[in-house]
Formats: sequence, C-alpha cells, structure tokens
Amino acid sequence: MFKYLLLISSFFLLSFPISSEDSQPTLDCRNTIRPSFPAKRVLMVHVDTNQKVGDSLQAGQVAGTMTPLPEVISKKFETQFRTAEQLYAEKKFNEAVAVLDPTVKVEKTNPFLWNLYGRALYAANRKKESFVAYQTLLSIIDADETYFEDGSPNLVVLDAWFLEAYWKISTLYLDQGEYAKSIFYNRKMLDVVTYANKHYDPEKMIYNVSALSYLAEAYYFLKIKEANQYYACETLKLDKDNQYVFQFLLL
Repeated sequence: MFKYLLLISSFFLLSFPISSEDSQPTLDCRNTIRPSFPAKRVLMVHVDTNQKVGDSLQAGQVAGTMTPLPEVISKKFETQFRTAEQLYAEKKFNEAVAVLDPTVKVEKTNPFLWNLYGRALYAANRKKESFVAYQTLLSIIDADETYFEDGSPNLVVLDAWFLEAYWKISTLYLDQGEYAKSIFYNRKMLDVVTYANKHYDPEKMIYNVSALSYLAEAYYFLKIKEANQYYACETLKLDKDNQYVFQFLLL
C-alpha cells in the first residue's frame, strides 16, 4: 500500500558571502533566495512521516523516512531482475539491458523493471533509449500529477523510491537544452533528498554538487539571474573550488 503525504512546502535557507579565487568573479551570496518549487501542492510518495496535510517544512527539518522497497519486484521476472542487478553492479551494462529488454515488454507498468532498464541504458551511454525508458517510468510513478491549463504544475508527485530517475532524466533534458524540464526534475530529486530524508547529509552526497551546479547552468540559459546566483552559491558552499559553475554565472 502506498503511503502519501500532501505538503505545501515553504523553503528557507540561510546564506552567506562566498569569494572565489582571484581569477574568478566575486559572488555575493548574502542575499540569495531559494526559488520556490514550481507546484501548488506536493505529494510525497513512499515516505513514512508524522507530518500532516498542509504542514510546511524548512531546510533541515525532517519530513520522514523512505519506506522499504518490496522484497519481490516481479512474480514473473524476479530472477531476470536480480541477474540484471548483478550485471549492472559488474558494469556489464549492455548485458543487463539484454536481460531486461523482454521483461519490460511484458510487464509494461512495472516501475522497478523500467527503472533498472533506464539506469543500464544510461550507464551504457545509450542516452536516447534511456530517455524513452525514463519517460515511461515517470508516466507510471507520476501518474497522479495534475497541471493547469497553461501547463504549469498543480499537484506534483515526489516518489522517494525513484529519486535517481528524476536526477538522470534531468541531466538528459539539460543535454537536450530543455532547461525548464531539467530544473523541474532536478528539483524533484534534490528537494526530496533534502526534506524527506532523515539521514540527509550534503557533505556526504557528492552528486548534490553536480545537481546544484546543473541548476545554476539551466537558470543561466533561461537568463533567470536570481535563481542562477542562488544555485551557484549553494554549489560553492559545498565545493568552494568548483570551477564548473563559473562557466554559467549571471552577474
């Protein structure tokens, strides 16, 4: 049984000044503001929580913990799934894809099969196929999402079981120049990790630096200065010597 939490989140983070190396521009981080999440309502899935409908959260406040994954992924293809997992762990990505390919054609709505399939394709650098696999996965896990007539999100689903899928498809959208979509899925991953994970520790989560810098990059191409500077500052808080983010800095 899925466990749901409906939250209307208000976000707040402290900021402080950061100076770059002499060869880089100086970035004042004292007054940067975290962009609001692009949704009226947020539905957090597979999270155990004591929060109630309508509660708001601040950064560092625990929303809950991820519920355990099911012990059996597929009644028909459990052996194939576990075999593909092992092949993935051994970096035999194309072999994992070959094992999973017939499974997703039969169990077309099994999110775990699609997730591993997308991961293996992504790791095998088969990005176009991975993109299609992740789109299929998101159509399953985010089926309850709703949008307004202008296309802006109303109810957004954040599924704690599939954070990596949000992250991976956000990078694929970034590569395609779909910056708004990249931001949307990047934030879905990053905000669940930040607010829903009891064990969240940004100092130990290396991909957070990439996620933050990619958000700065996406906002750079959208020419949204305030958001761009916020995520550049957040990148430098975790990695003060990060050079990548300075390529995409609006001053």
